Formats: sequence, structure tokens, C-alpha cells
Amino acid sequence: MDVDYNISAEGVVTTLSGTTGKLLGNALNPLDLANSEVALIDVNADLLINLALEPGAFAKNVSKYEIVKSFNGGAETVVAETTTLPYTISYSTVADYLSGLNLDPKSLRIGDQINFRVKVFTTTGKVYYQGSNSSKYDVTINCASDLAGAYSLNVVTSNGLNVNFPNELISEVGPGLYKTTTTYRWAAASIAPDVGLNFNDVCGTLNAAQQGLAQGTYSNQVYSFKDGSADATTGKLVLYYIVEFGGGADKIENIATFTKL
Repeated sequence: MDVDYNISAEGVVTTLSGTTGKLLGNALNPLDLANSEVALIDVNADLLINLALEPGAFAKNVSKYEIVKSFNGGAETVVAETTTLPYTISYSTVADYLSGLNLDPKSLRIGDQINFRVKVFTTTGKVYYQGSNSSKYDVTINCASDLAGAYSLNVVTSNGLNVNFPNELISEVGPGLYKTTTTYRWAAASIAPDVGLNFNDVCGTLNAAQQGLAQGTYSNQVYSFKDGSADATTGKLVLYYIVEFGGGADKIENIATFTKL
């Protein structure tokens, strides 16, 4: 099988842009996520796959397109095939996700993934496994999360600042992925149109992956230096993150405490 995402002789480059999905539940033992069974329910299981040609691309000698899925990158099973694009399929149950994967639901763990990929078949007998990131989509099993809303925010920093934002809005970017309105001492729209930082919620543990300041506007890196927390009872969130200055020479630690309004 050929792996190619810069097809010139035949085939075409596809995209799954606009695809959305989630598979959320609750860990039966949240203190041992690696070994805990996950209770998944249909209301938190959905998928909408949008398969199309990359803008400006033209199909050459294509006989069909195939969407396949796997569990944690393992053996593939065919989800659907079509001879024309655009093409859409949807899931609405946990069973839809697991169909064809030969999985025992009790074996699923937080962090496991259902991987979706695209294959292009040509009239000359070749199969192109689409290598571009736009033709891949992964759904990660996670705990149900609902942190979006309005908070009062206090930020204490390692360089002596104590900053308050009385109406901090947290917005949901995707399942378990959120964005703040402010970062460090900077209020909304103060140094860029979007000053917020992104963070993940994995079963009440909060972390900000390394990212450019103000949604990449600046090269200053922002990232967690230890796990934060989300208290489901009180609604309080604590996020620990660093903002780098001077090319990383100076690292300012921030302890951000969000109290639900």
C-alpha cells in the first residue's frame, strides 16, 4: 500500500475538516484511571464525519474512497465507502463507535482512542492511505466535562503579582478542551485580540499543553508546570502554568484560581 499525501500522478488529497466527535463517560475508579473501567452513555457519544476533497484538488483515476477506524492504532475495520464526495456519516451511540472493533466495553480506559483514517482507491489498483493530518481524526475517551462558564479569577505569580479578574469567561473549544479569557496579568484583548490559553480537563485533572502566548500571537511559551484540579462539588478550578520570557530564560509561575460565579 502506498502512503502519499502529495499525489500528482493519480488519486487525490482528501480532508476531514469540520469533523466533530466525542466519547465521554465516568471512570468507576477515578483514583486509578489507568485500570478503571469507564461507564459510557449514548448521550455523550456522537460523531459527524465530513469527508471532502482538499480545496483546489481534483480526483484522478479514483474508483472509491474508504473511511476506516481502529482502536489505539491497531487493526482497521471499514466504516463506510463512497464513490463520490462530499460524503457524511454520523454516530449517535457507544455501540456505533465500538462496532467492528471486537472490543469488550469493560476493557476501555480513559485516554484510549478511536482513530479514523481515509483510503483512496484508484482504477489502476493502487490504494493511497492519506497521510495528511487533515485526513485523520481521533476521538479520545475522556470523562464527561462541563467547565465552561463565568468565574472570578485570582492569579498569584512567582514574581510577586496578585491579579484579580472578576468576570473571567471559560469557553469550551472541544470535549474536555477549554480556553480562558486572560493569561498572566493581561486582560482580554489587551495584548492581542485573543489573550486566552487552552487547557485540558481529564477527569478533574487540568493541564495546559505547551502553546504560544495569546493563541500563538507571540513566541513566549505557556504551559503547565504541575497538574491542576477541578472540584466538582465547589466548582473551583486551579491551574498551574508558566509564561516564559527572554526566550525561556525567565519562567514566571502562575497559580490561577477560578471560582464559579
